Amino acid sequence: MSHEPAHETVEAEPIINRMADFKRITPANEHWFYGYYDNPAFSPDDRRHLAHRVAFRERLQRPEDVAHLGIIDLETGETTCFAETKAWNFQQGSMLQWLGNDPDSVFFNSAEEDGTYRGTIVNPSTGATRHIPMPLANVARDGSLGLSINFDRVFDFRPGYGYCQKRDPWFDLPHPEEDGVWIVDVATGSVRQVLTMQKIWEAMAPALEGDDAKICINHITFNPSADHFVLLARNFPAPEVKRWITTVFISDLDGNLSAPLFDSPMASHYWWADDQTLIFYAGGAQGYALYSVDTVSGEQRVIDAEYFVSDGHCSTSPDGQWMLYDRYPREGRRELYLYNLPRRRGVTLGALRDLPGEVTDVRCDLHPRWNRRGTAISLDGTCEGYRGVYIVELEEIMNNVFA
Repeated sequence: MSHEPAHETVEAEPIINRMADFKRITPANEHWFYGYYDNPAFSPDDRRHLAHRVAFRERLQRPEDVAHLGIIDLETGETTCFAETKAWNFQQGSMLQWLGNDPDSVFFNSAEEDGTYRGTIVNPSTGATRHIPMPLANVARDGSLGLSINFDRVFDFRPGYGYCQKRDPWFDLPHPEEDGVWIVDVATGSVRQVLTMQKIWEAMAPALEGDDAKICINHITFNPSADHFVLLARNFPAPEVKRWITTVFISDLDGNLSAPLFDSPMASHYWWADDQTLIFYAGGAQGYALYSVDTVSGEQRVIDAEYFVSDGHCSTSPDGQWMLYDRYPREGRRELYLYNLPRRRGVTLGALRDLPGEVTDVRCDLHPRWNRRGTAISLDGTCEGYRGVYIVELEEIMNNVFA
């Protein structure tokens, strides 16, 4: 399956200040991307990588637009498309990922003919497929459970994170009882609602200082053991509500919410470092910074304020010694960083040219993510004039530059 190649002129050097080799693993002149930074893109043996292929990059997705799902063999370079979906967006794709540690199971969200979303598990080698009744916004690391939210509502809030197949059935309701958070058993497909939007609203309402507001769950993620999850609740900006407030909660699997970890205009990217610790770029007790947050005690500790000076996608290596980080474009480039946590020292792996776009939510963030061994990373980029997926090997840098 193919489409017309992109023909955008790239005048500047694709990557500057590079400390490592950036190897594109997807075909040239086609638009490929993986998506978010906290889903497993690499197979359990690190020999294969998942990706989406789409026919355009300059506009939002429409109901008729299809994303083709592919696997890249990292040893041979062969790319094989095994499925397609209409439930996708430019920031998180279709939530495409390997299901736990099963080398024969890939998960993604899909849409039925009537626009209803569901989760799909496929064996890419045999094509054997099964479905679960709800789409998932997050899957437990072991592949056992999923968290489902209203992707139609997310599309109205931020199109780069929701799906466009149908209208939100509770569009006119600010915080409906029927909407909320569901936990899905991936093996059996059983579903139970654990939070309502009304309950979430009651917990976050004090941040709006008496103003009623339509709210949305923008991000939600299990901790490594999947016995708790974090959620970001945000209000739809409106004339009577001037600020976009983000309230961050931890919940157990029965919907018991913590006191807000953050209750401020700004709380952004996060990463579970362990079952109790979140790394979070937010407006916290010491201002805007990258924090290590104890989700039980609520204690916040700033991580190297002189190095992490702006918001970025953060993730720690499997051994917990390293952090990946990036930043939004500066002078037309997106910088990628590798940081050694024990030594409190980081390096710039490269600065990638960024193709500008008129629509914010079709931007191509780097979204750097680790392989399973913690020896290499992959990222998305537009540095060559089209969307592509790149791999960077890190062992030599880890062993020599930080020695």
